[in-house]
Amino acid sequence: MVSEDLARRFLHVNLNCRSLRTTESIYAEVLGLSARMRTDPKVPTDGTILGIDGENGETYCETAFLYDIRGPRAACALEAIEYFRPELVPDTSTVPTRPGIRAASVRVADVEVAAAALRAAGLTVGEPVDGLISGTKSVLALDPDGAVMELAAGDSDASEGALFAGIRIAAIDLEATAAFLDAIGFDRLDPPKPVVVSAEQLAPGHAGDPVECLVARFALPEDAAGFTVTVVQHPATAGEQPVPWGGNRQGLYRCALRVENVDKALAAVPDWVEQRGEPVWCPLPGTKIDGLKIAFLRSPDGVVFEFVERPLKLFTR
Repeated sequence: MVSEDLARRFLHVNLNCRSLRTTESIYAEVLGLSARMRTDPKVPTDGTILGIDGENGETYCETAFLYDIRGPRAACALEAIEYFRPELVPDTSTVPTRPGIRAASVRVADVEVAAAALRAAGLTVGEPVDGLISGTKSVLALDPDGAVMELAAGDSDASEGALFAGIRIAAIDLEATAAFLDAIGFDRLDPPKPVVVSAEQLAPGHAGDPVECLVARFALPEDAAGFTVTVVQHPATAGEQPVPWGGNRQGLYRCALRVENVDKALAAVPDWVEQRGEPVWCPLPGTKIDGLKIAFLRSPDGVVFEFVERPLKLFTR
């Protein structure tokens, strides 16, 4: 049985973007997410806690927490960040099999309508495929920063806007990644199994022959099937290096997970799990939250997972 001291639910998934305005024009204006919280870009933060080298450790950025209609008490946010100083580290690679968070799942009322709207906004949009995250017919699109969006049909709630429903991680070694996720609190919804994956299931317009991959699906206890993590081990990912440490790298980079108490959560994690430094206090200037106590962990693929101290009482009415 998973310890209740470990991760309980997703709080947000981070997307580092070239332009917050452009990102919001897609995720908010086209797909219907909304910014429920913003940080003040004029107030410096300590970038060293995320491995960012700035002058005197100071980082200037603007963050918008984009939620679907379920809101902060029930849904995972997309934490979109535009870095001003130091600048964003650009992502020049288009290879979708390299390690890291490679895609986000978005549930919509009508996939064809959403795909047409994204095409009209200038995005690259593919043809229908079997979605690796949704497990159903989906359409993949590339957002302005090269992150893949997997559009799939949602439930009735999706008629009022898209639902942020999960992420896909490319793993160097699925068993190692699965052991890490087990160790920090995840449940296995679907155990690793071989699946033939086409190039178009990884990114729109991606070319290549279908190959056999290992695929598994995970979730946190309070999310259940509402927000899932799909892990794919592709033969082309074997031998790759983990995502480098440094939080201003373009694209989908890290995940924040709710824990009741950071110190108790860390005490319940095995010693072999990589922890980046000691727990820190992270201020959120310009928001209703003074700050959060956070501990940073890295998966074998280099994906950063944050333990964020947010008691359950804050999520109940």
